[in-house]
This record gives sequence, structure tokens and C-alpha cells, in this order.
Amino acid sequence: MRRPLCLLGLAYVAAIFFAIWFMAEDAPIYENLDKEHVTVAGYVEGKEYRLSQGRKTLVISLSEAVVVRENQIAILEQFLSDSEKIPQYRLHRSWKENRENIQREDTAGLTGILCYMEEGELPRMGSLVMMQGKYRAFSHATNQGEFDAADYYRVMGRQGRIMECRFLAKSGVYDVFREKMWQLKDYLSLILDTCYDEKDASVMKAMLLGEKGTLDADVKELYRQNGIIHILAVSGLHLSIVGMGLHRLLKKARIPNTVNIIVTIAFMYCYGIMTGMGISMLRAYIMFGIHLCAGLAGRTYDLLTAVAVAAFAALLQQPFYIQHSGFLFSFGAVCGIGLFLPAVLENRFGHGKAEKALFSGVAISLSTLPVYLCFYYEFPPYSVLLNLIVIPCMTLVLLCGMIGMAAAACFLPLGQILAYPARWLLAFYEKCCSVGLSLPGSRWVTGCPAPWQVAAFLGILAFLIIYNRRLSKLHFWQCVLCALLLLSARLPQGLQATVVDVGQGDCIYLSEGSMHMLIDGGSSSKSEVDAYQITPFLKHEGVSRLDAVIVTHPDDDHISGIRAMLETAAGKRDMEIGALYLPDVGSAGRNENYRELENLAAQARVPVRYIGSGDRIQCGKVMLTCIHPEKGWDTEDVNAYSTVLHLSYDGFTALFTGDLEGEGEQRVLQMMRQGGIPGLDFRDTTLLKVAHHGSKNSTSKAFLQELNPRIALICAGRDNRYGHPHEELLERLEKQGCMVYNTQESGAVTVRVFGRKVTVETFLE
Repeated sequence: MRRPLCLLGLAYVAAIFFAIWFMAEDAPIYENLDKEHVTVAGYVEGKEYRLSQGRKTLVISLSEAVVVRENQIAILEQFLSDSEKIPQYRLHRSWKENRENIQREDTAGLTGILCYMEEGELPRMGSLVMMQGKYRAFSHATNQGEFDAADYYRVMGRQGRIMECRFLAKSGVYDVFREKMWQLKDYLSLILDTCYDEKDASVMKAMLLGEKGTLDADVKELYRQNGIIHILAVSGLHLSIVGMGLHRLLKKARIPNTVNIIVTIAFMYCYGIMTGMGISMLRAYIMFGIHLCAGLAGRTYDLLTAVAVAAFAALLQQPFYIQHSGFLFSFGAVCGIGLFLPAVLENRFGHGKAEKALFSGVAISLSTLPVYLCFYYEFPPYSVLLNLIVIPCMTLVLLCGMIGMAAAACFLPLGQILAYPARWLLAFYEKCCSVGLSLPGSRWVTGCPAPWQVAAFLGILAFLIIYNRRLSKLHFWQCVLCALLLLSARLPQGLQATVVDVGQGDCIYLSEGSMHMLIDGGSSSKSEVDAYQITPFLKHEGVSRLDAVIVTHPDDDHISGIRAMLETAAGKRDMEIGALYLPDVGSAGRNENYRELENLAAQARVPVRYIGSGDRIQCGKVMLTCIHPEKGWDTEDVNAYSTVLHLSYDGFTALFTGDLEGEGEQRVLQMMRQGGIPGLDFRDTTLLKVAHHGSKNSTSKAFLQELNPRIALICAGRDNRYGHPHEELLERLEKQGCMVYNTQESGAVTVRVFGRKVTVETFLE
């Protein structure tokens, strides 16, 4: 049997994939502990610096951790203070035997914790420590496209975090080797800080030391948008430069081959431990070791067998890696090189080195494209060309960085001089990225492909790999084009209305065909709601341009995300906006927030339009009619003048009410009773977006009786200080016979209208 290890590894990977796909539950988040002051204990597995609330903070990773019972704190503190008298093996055995006895019963299963330290003593790697601070649970995503912190950190083996953490006690024994590696890393990090400016130093520390917690946010986003963020990870590129470089150097020095391989593997292991041994580094290290040992044993190195063994080892350690983007990117790229690249090279046009490099980039990009679209929902087409420039230069960047660090350790001014080539290359990278983003078609936003689309895409690639030699070049590339079209296709779904869960705030997304629209977009309970909730949701839906953004009124919980989107649009154009609609009210209602939106729109070159009673916006079959406020109505009560929009679509009707209440609601009610706008029938409305997050002072009984809605959607934050939605309002909706959906419980709520069929989908089932 050819490649038995490869087949065994692939079978194991497939088994893990289907087991997690069908049986895995959401990661536990221990909400019962949230914001509670707790005492925790565990082994120091990792240390890194991160930017937290604008400052550099030491974050300690604890493994085999427990939340300690109150009556056990003093006993454990005494045990740790006496640990210097206990041999290391007895300490570890005693901890394993007694962990469950000192652990709180409601935290069973919690074994890994991140501790954000206050200023103070640094713990040693491998030491057993006890700490105290405020527990903060990781949150699950509540919207499509949103980052799921709980699932992500489960892969890392962490179930929670402690903020404002301080030491109570620590053991005397620790892991000397890992502590020395961390001290070396910390020393080299300081050297890089002295040789480069702050931004370049953060990039070099990510590339050379795997220290990504302090990476400049703008540079990280710039690299991600251009598809070169992979160069910031310590991976196979480092192995090929450092590991193979050392191996060849020792070979030239005529070191015996066995000693050469042992020294090289040991050196790269030390480098991997120092840099955190991420999944890309682990994969590269295993494959590197197999490559060297194959030569020593006189066997032929097989790429596919090596990658299968690496995948087997990684998933044996942590099965949930199968859901991790780093794992899928790293292994997908190598599988693309071993399987799809030969087929692409056989069907390339031209036989020069430039053509080979270009088509190699195409093959790797196609192999990892499903992963890219499933995690980022967009792909930068120019990344194929940009990587042809960036990757060859990385050898020089890494060598300059490493040589510069070594020189600076001996003579600091020399290291600072040797840093200049790397600084110039980093500036060149940024310039290339800026140029790439300025080109037309720099972003291909497809949205998240469905599982069947990914399966069809991979099926076509498998067909091309197997039957490559039976196809002409034309047929080969036609199949590739077909695969791309299948992967990126968005099937017609009729009208979609989604209430995005933005916490305590409002954000409603409307879509029909090629029309995309937003009604409000803000939150008072979540910071950077545009970056973490609204924009990821829009990209997940395949939206790169909003035809209209309608602001019902200028309260922060309705505009904070829109404000940030306009600020971004003035610079990077991350999400294009066709027009901004503001309520057409008198000067008394145009407060500071209102004027700020006007100014930001002008800076972003987004047209501002004013909407009042009787105005209509039509896109295809969708008709939006403004029924409130009256044009020029002069009031300082921004809730009262909230824009109220009536939507009609093939017999489906909806009413979006902002924070309408008080005098404004009375005006709307009177207008509806008098048939104020010809052609509109408010009776038996299909969908009502309940006003003011479910306040008891809005959506009165008379208002509900006039509308008689079938479906009611409420936007409110969990555990908000206002008590929204109020019980009185919920009782009124229940008596009216409404099906009530609340983002507090359901996350994002999507209503779809296709033909005469109306369906309601909740993100949290």
C-alpha cells in the first residue's frame, strides 16, 4: 500500500471533522462566574504581552487550573509557600490528586484561564501559582459573521479570563528550560524595541518571536486586507530559512550527519518553544523533522505523508483544531502544494520562471480560498501578485532581523544600523499594500459560502487532480472557473430583514436582490460595534456597499456604528455607503450628534438626504414609505421624532419605529386612523419592530390594536440597566397575539419572505 501513514492520517482527520461537525457542543462559558471576584490556581503555561485598554499588559496562561473554594484558599497558600521543600514530582502528583477537592463544584470542566496581570512580580514558567481577580466569561457570537471568542479560546484550551489579576502565592519549583526560553524572548523583544520604532518593532516581534499581542492594529488590518497576514506568523518559512540554513551550515562544517540532524532539530525545538509553538510552527516542525530523519534513514521524503502525520499529531493534541483558521490555512496550503500544484503547473501557459511562480501562487490561493471565505468572507485578488513580491523579500527581512538582534546584543549601535534594510522593506510592504487597496477590484466580497458550496468546490478540485491529464488546458481552467462561480454564488432569497444583535441599541438590515440597506446601527453597551458586529455581519452576507443607511434619530445607541463606518469610509472605504438619510426636522431637533453625522458624511463624500412624512424609497419590489416625522417638525425630543418607515413587498408589510414614543406615537396613531398617506394599509401588519427596545412607555395598546402585527421584534441588550423589555410591554404583545422575538434570547433574528412564504430564523436556537 502506498503512503499508509498518509491514508491513516487522512482517515483520522476525516473522523475528527465529522465527529465535531455532528456532535460537538458549544464551548462552555461559565456565565455564573461573570464579574465575580474569584481565586484561581494553576500552572503557568505561557506568558505574553498584550494591548489591553490601550496599555501593554502581561497575560499569563494557566493550565490544569481551578477556581478555588473560599475555605481552601488559606490551605493552598500554605501548601505553595512550603513547596520549596517538596520535590517537583511530588508537587505535581499532589496537585493532580487534590485538584478536584479544592475546586468549586460549579466550575467543573474549567481547566484553562488567561490572567491579565496588574503591575507586580512575574511568575516563572511551569510554576504553580494562586491568583485573584475579576472573572470575565468569553462570549459566544450572537450574529452571523461575528467572532466567537468562546469557541476560539476553547481551541487554545482556555475557558475564561481574570482581569486586574494579582498574585497570592506561587510554588518554588518551575520549568527551568521554558523559563530561560521566555527570558531570552523577552530580552530579544527589548532589543527589537531599541532597534526599530514602535510600529516596526511590533511587526518584527510578530515575525521573529511570535509575539502578536502588541502588534500594531493598523498594520495587522492592512496586511489582512491584502492577503499577506500569514507572514506575521512564525511558520514553515522560518524553518526553511533558519532550520535549513543551520543544517547546511553544519553540513559545510563537516559535522557528522547524525549530530547535524540532532542539533538542528533541537535548535528548532528551542526556537519553537520560545515563539509559542503555534499551529503553523508545529506543523512545519514535524514536517521538518520527518524530512531530516528520512534522509538519515535513507528513505524518500513524501510531502503528503509528512503533512498527514503532522495533522494527526496536532489533532491528537487538540481535536478542535479542525475548526481553527490557522490549522486550516496552514495544512490547506501544504495540501495544495502537494496535490493541486502539480496539476496547475501542467496546465500553465508558458514555461518561464515568472509563469511558474505566478501559477504556483494561483494554486495555493485556490487551495485555501474556501477557508479564506469561510472566515473572512472576502478575498483580495491582488494578493496572488503581492505574495510574489512579499515572500521572496521575507528571507531578507528575517535574516536582517536575526542578524540585527545578534549584533545589537553585542553592540547596540551596530544592531540599529543593520535594522535599516528591514525597516525599508517593511515600509515597502506598506506601500505595496496601500497601492493594492487603491486599485479597482481590490476586494472581492462574496459572503460566507454554504457547506454545499465548499463541498462542490473541493469536489471539482479533486476531479481536476485525478483527471488532470485527460483534460485539455481549456477544459481544466473552465472547471476552475466553474468551481469559483459555485463557491461565490449568492442564490436569490427574496426579501431579508435581519435585526442584528448589537446589545442595547438598534440595527436592522434589509436586502432584496442587489439592494442592501441599513436602518440605524449603534449600541450603548458594546464598544466598536461597527468593527465587531455590524461590518462582520454585512460581509458575511456578501455586502460591500450599502445603497442607503437610514438614521431614525441621532441617539448614540442608534448611530455609534454608523458614525464609525462614516469615519472609516472617509479613509479606507471598508464599507461603501450610497446615501445617508436623516429625519427632516427643524433646527431644534438637529442636535450635536445630528450635525456630526452631516459633517462626517460630507468628509466621506456620502450624499445626505432628508426624509419626512410621505417620502418614499423604492428598490426593486421593496417600497419604503416614511410616515413620520412631518417635514420641518420642530421638537427637541429626538425619540418623539424618530423616523417611522412602512415597508411593503409582495403583500408583506412591516413597520420600523426607531424609539418612537410619547407625542410622536400619538401623531402616528392619529395619522393611521385618519388614513393620512394614500395607498397604505396599516391593518394586519406582518412585522413590527417594537419601538424603544421594548419600553413600557412605547407601543401602546391602541397602537398595537391599530396595527395588529403577527411578528414583533425587540432589540435590547442582555442585563441592560433599563430593564428592557418591560413586562407591561410583553404582556401587551402577548394579548395581541404576536409572535415575539427578542435579541436578548435569540441573538440576530432574520425574517425571510420568498413568494408567499414568511419564515423567521434565530441565530441562537
